Amino acid sequence: MNRIYCDISATTPLDPHVARYMSNLQQDTYGNPSSIHREGQAAKSVIEKSRRQIAQVLNSQPDNIIFTSSGTESNNMILKGVLKAGDHFITSSYEHPAILKVLPYLKKKGIDFSLVKPDNKGIVNPESVEKEIQRNTKLISIMYVNNELGTINPIKEIANLVKEKSILFHSDAVQALGKISLDMHDITADFLSFSAHKLYGPKGCGALFIRKGSNIEPLIYGGGQESNLRGSTENIIGIGGFGLAAELSAIGLDENTENIMHLESNFIDQLNNSSISYKINGDNRIPGVMNITFYEIDGKNLVMQLDMLGIGISFGAACASGTMQTSNMLLDMGLTKSDALSTVRISFGKIHSKKDVDVVTKSIESIINKSSNKELVNV
Repeated sequence: MNRIYCDISATTPLDPHVARYMSNLQQDTYGNPSSIHREGQAAKSVIEKSRRQIAQVLNSQPDNIIFTSSGTESNNMILKGVLKAGDHFITSSYEHPAILKVLPYLKKKGIDFSLVKPDNKGIVNPESVEKEIQRNTKLISIMYVNNELGTINPIKEIANLVKEKSILFHSDAVQALGKISLDMHDITADFLSFSAHKLYGPKGCGALFIRKGSNIEPLIYGGGQESNLRGSTENIIGIGGFGLAAELSAIGLDENTENIMHLESNFIDQLNNSSISYKINGDNRIPGVMNITFYEIDGKNLVMQLDMLGIGISFGAACASGTMQTSNMLLDMGLTKSDALSTVRISFGKIHSKKDVDVVTKSIESIINKSSNKELVNV
């Protein structure tokens, strides 16, 4: 069975070009990048090339980029490296667990925080952020693109607002890099977090944009790697793959976006021409990411039945170690608990074709119709 993987928001398959490049690096580049001999410097050059590649995608400078093990580490690094006892922190209620699950730790350290809820369209408004600012607010963190909805927050406006008040601003941009254009000359954020596996790069490699003049404490102490901000021998192979994946995502951004928009439009047209009752949650979304409520259908059951048919979608976000629970975010947006339990996420990417979309739509319609008929029989 040829599976159709429609969970691009959770992770992406490795781009074949990236896979070949990483395979070559694995065989040929084995030196320690901190060593001054030829093998060490060959490894060092891979890191610096990737730093340049990512910086170019962001329209920033290479020395603004440091490498981490993941977007989660990058987020933790900012929160724990910036905030001190007595500070106040603002974030949104629908952030990734790499932000929200740090909050109890911050509380123990004497750091207070405020949560801003998204509106019923899944957007965090600048006005809602501004209302929570206190005299001791040190840092604000609002995700660029929500991982469950695909909604794009007005980060430029929020960053400008924060800048005027001399408060540091961070954005978890893990779901944004490679999917929308990011220009750090235009975005006044102090910090942005990224992860390679969201843009057809390898797992286990992340990055952090740090604007010059923004001081943070290291999360990991050691040999002084990454401008003394992250001790440990660098993941040469992962970093190399990240750099190439970022470069390829920028080169193919317009073409991929257009193709994915066509796939999404075709998917929605087919749903509209079917007997399926549904609603797509959230406005101003990145192409291909759809948080869909299929009314009166058990979302978890739909995920499992599609999986048996060779189609992978998700129930909520894939960031809680396989748990399948009602999304508090959907409840915050005004959905009933029943509708939240009937909601799934389908995300298309550059790996998909119109044929894939046809199969997915027909499979969903077949499952829902069978479920409806079974309910009628039971009655």
